[in-house]
Amino acid sequence: MKIDRLLSIIVYLMNHKLVSASVLAKRFEVTVRTIQRDMDAIELAGIPIVSIQGPNGGYGLMDNFKLDSQLVSVEDLYYIITSLKSVAESMTDKKMDNTLEKMKTLLPSRESDFLTGRNEKLSIDFTMLGGDPRHQESFKIVKEAVDSERLLRFTYTNNKLESIERTVEPLTIAFKWRAWYLFAWCRKKEDFRTFRISRIRNPEILAAHFRRKDISFENYIEKQNLDYESSTVELTLQFHSSMRSLVEEFHREEDCSEGPDGSLIVKTPMSEDGWIYGFILSYGEYVTVLDPPRIRDKLKEMAEQICRKY
Repeated sequence: MKIDRLLSIIVYLMNHKLVSASVLAKRFEVTVRTIQRDMDAIELAGIPIVSIQGPNGGYGLMDNFKLDSQLVSVEDLYYIITSLKSVAESMTDKKMDNTLEKMKTLLPSRESDFLTGRNEKLSIDFTMLGGDPRHQESFKIVKEAVDSERLLRFTYTNNKLESIERTVEPLTIAFKWRAWYLFAWCRKKEDFRTFRISRIRNPEILAAHFRRKDISFENYIEKQNLDYESSTVELTLQFHSSMRSLVEEFHREEDCSEGPDGSLIVKTPMSEDGWIYGFILSYGEYVTVLDPPRIRDKLKEMAEQICRKY
């Protein structure tokens, strides 16, 4: 519906300083001309739209503009509070608990029973993300370093199981790939790096401050994805039929096909590092590497070493 799109555009502009018509058109899956008409409609409704011409121009809202709080429904607040609560439990962050209390005060008194009733129908548990209490303590120290923009020194276990010392400029804490990560500028490598927080040991905040570098975590990940695509191997795996439900949980439908014996054939790109072998071996005798041959040979060598050990 048009009214839903108009409201979504207003909210989007509130969170972005200046947005071009083409970006809005792509986001809301309409034409640029439709966006222009939408802007006219929004302005006629009394919303102060700012329009800047030129290659770096676009649409925005006046700085002092605020939406009426009634635009956020009780249902909206329910999802916000539920999400915040589940994340707060994994982060053990008292400040987030305070935020939750403030959000709850926005619920009208006549709707006080609404949240309780809905909680019985939807439950989100992220507590496992907090993991070991030692990881929670590391998380707090890392977060404090990010907030205060001070250097952080720690011992880290990398993917090769090597223990290394690092001093970094901590930039962003991100939940990615089912775990919490620190995005930082590594002073030893003189480059951006991501560190899995559960692998950080003995974090220490140093006295020295740093100036944030002009790059976002999202831009870094986008570049990493491009590098990943150029360094991956096309892997063809054959899984026993009993593994179907587990395999389909982690692989897209278009990457899977059924073999004549009922097995599941999966073609997927993977980064050719130590992790790939651990992943394949985790399926034991229920998976066969069909291609490429060098991966088969390496797994055979590893299996022989395991046999000699036992």
